[in-house]
Amino acid sequence: MSKILNSRNLLLVIIVLAFIFRIWGIGDRDLFGDEGVDAFRGVGYVDYLGTSFQTQPIDWFRDTTLPWWTNLSFHDFPPLAMIIQRAFFAVFGDSILVARLPAVIFGTLSVLLIYFIVRRFLREGIALLATFLFGINSVMVWIFRTSILEPILLFFILLNIYYFFKFIESMSGFRESIGFPKSIYWALFGVTFGFVALTKYTGVFLLPVYFVYLLIYDRKIFKSWQLYAALLIVFLLFTPVLIYNFYLYQATGHFDLQFAYLLGQETPEWTGLVGKVQAPFSEIWKNLATGAYESPSIFSSVVSYQIPFLVSAVMGFLYFLYRFVKKAGSQEERKLTIFLGLYLIFVTLLLAKIGSAHRFLALYGPIFVILSSVALNWLWAKSSALKFLVGVFLVWEIFYSINRNLIQVPDYGIAKLDHFLEEEFKGKESGVIPESDNPHLNVIIKKFVNNKKGVLRQAQDKRVLAMIVYNDNVELPILDWVFYRRFFYHSTPVLFVENFNKAISAQGENYFKNFTIYFVQSTENTLLNQFKKEKIAGLEFENRLQEKGLRPVKIIYGHNNLPMFRVYKFII
Repeated sequence: MSKILNSRNLLLVIIVLAFIFRIWGIGDRDLFGDEGVDAFRGVGYVDYLGTSFQTQPIDWFRDTTLPWWTNLSFHDFPPLAMIIQRAFFAVFGDSILVARLPAVIFGTLSVLLIYFIVRRFLREGIALLATFLFGINSVMVWIFRTSILEPILLFFILLNIYYFFKFIESMSGFRESIGFPKSIYWALFGVTFGFVALTKYTGVFLLPVYFVYLLIYDRKIFKSWQLYAALLIVFLLFTPVLIYNFYLYQATGHFDLQFAYLLGQETPEWTGLVGKVQAPFSEIWKNLATGAYESPSIFSSVVSYQIPFLVSAVMGFLYFLYRFVKKAGSQEERKLTIFLGLYLIFVTLLLAKIGSAHRFLALYGPIFVILSSVALNWLWAKSSALKFLVGVFLVWEIFYSINRNLIQVPDYGIAKLDHFLEEEFKGKESGVIPESDNPHLNVIIKKFVNNKKGVLRQAQDKRVLAMIVYNDNVELPILDWVFYRRFFYHSTPVLFVENFNKAISAQGENYFKNFTIYFVQSTENTLLNQFKKEKIAGLEFENRLQEKGLRPVKIIYGHNNLPMFRVYKFII
C-alpha cells in the first residue's frame, strides 16, 4: 500500500482530479462578464468591442490607414493572453470550450507549480496538502474555468515565483566562485516576469515583493549582472506595449485604458469603461466570504472563498507569525513567511487601488491555499478529534467546489443559444459575405473568408441565404460572442432589429428575398443591458411576426425553467 500511496502517485491523482474539476462541462456553461468580450477578441486577435462608449483605434482610424502599431497591443490590456487565445482558436476552432481551454491547461499546470514552490520550503506532506487544496478550492476551480485574463496571469505569476527562487538558488554558487554560473534561471526569471507583464498589468505587485524580499535576505544579488540582465529581458519583452503607448499618446494625448485610468488622464474616447465598474475595496470582506447569490434563488456567476477556508488561512498566517517571532522555524520557513507576508501586503495595496472584484481576489488564492494547508497540517498533528475536523473541512471544500462550479451555476441561456445557432449553421456557408461600414473590419471579414476558401469550394451546394436578426438589448458579452463573432469570423449576415427595419424600409422586402431569417428575441429573464432593456423595437418586431401566425421554432430555457430567448425562423 505504501508503494501505491507514494508522493509521485498522490501528486498524479491530485493533478488528474484538478483537471477534472476545471474541465467538466465548461463548454456548456454561459460566458459571463469579460469572458465573452475577451474570447470574441481572441478569435481574431482584434481590438474591437462594438461599443460607442468605449471605442478602439480601429474605430478612430476608420477613414485612414490603420497604423502598424495598433497590432502591438490592445487599448485596455497587453497582448499575450489574446495571442494565446488566438493560437488555441486557430488550432481547435472557436467555441465556448476552446475559449476556456487555455485556463484549464494553465490551471492544471498551476497545481504542479504550487507543489514545487511549497516543497522548496516545507515538508512533502504539506506540499501535497497545499497542492490538493489548490486543485479543489472553489475560487481556484472557478477562475481556471473562465476565459478571462486572470487564469493566464495566475499561471505566469506562479511560474515566475518558481523561477525567482531557482534564480536565487543558482546565484549562491556564483558568489562563491570566480567564473560565470552555468544556470540560466536568471533568464527564465526574466522571461516569465515579462510574460506576467504582457498578460495583465496587475502582476506588477510582484516587483516590490521581490525587491523587499531581496533587501531582507539577499542584498548581494543587487550587485550581480544576472539580475539586471533579467530585468533587461523584461523590458525587451514589454517593448511592444511601450511602443503602442508611445504612439497612442501621440494620437490621442493619453495612454492605454489602464495607464490612463491610473494616471487620471482625460479619455474622451472612453466615456464608459467596460471592466472599470468594479466592487470598491470597502467591499473586500463581503466579496471574499459571501456573494454566492445574485438573488434569493439564483447563484452568482462568481465564487467566493467562504468563511471556513478563510478562517483556516488566518490560522495558518498566525501559526507562521508565531513561529517567526519565536524563531521556532527553520531558515527556509522564515523566508517563506516573509515572502507570503510581502505577497499579501502588496496584493492588498493593489486592490486598494483597483477594487475588490472577485476576479482580482483570485490573486490571493495561492497564498491562502498555502496558509490553509499549514494550519490543517498543524491541526492534524494535534489530536484525533482535530483530524476529524480536518477531514470534515476537506470534504466541505470538495463538495462546495463541486456544487458551486459544476452544479449550481447560473443559466441565462447564452451557451444554449450559441449551441443552437451552431447546429443550425453546421456544415453550411453563407451565400452572401456581409460587409461592415468600417473598412478595417471588412479586412477582418475577408481575411477569415480567405482562410476557409477550401471549405467554401467544397460547400458550393451547401451555401445558404441566411441571416440572424437580434434584439440588441442584451449585455455586451452576448453581443460579442453570439452575434458579432458570427458576423466577423463566420461571414454570417447579422443585423440588430432597428438596422434590419431600416434596410427593409430603404430597399424593400425583396432586398432579403429567399433569405432564411433567424430572429433572436431576448426575454426579461436573461442578461439585459441596463441602458437598453426598455427598448421596444424587438417586441414590436416579434408582435408583427406573431400577427402573421409565426411561432418560435426554439425557446431557450434557463434557470428555474424560465424562458431566456425565443428564436423565430422564417423566409421572406
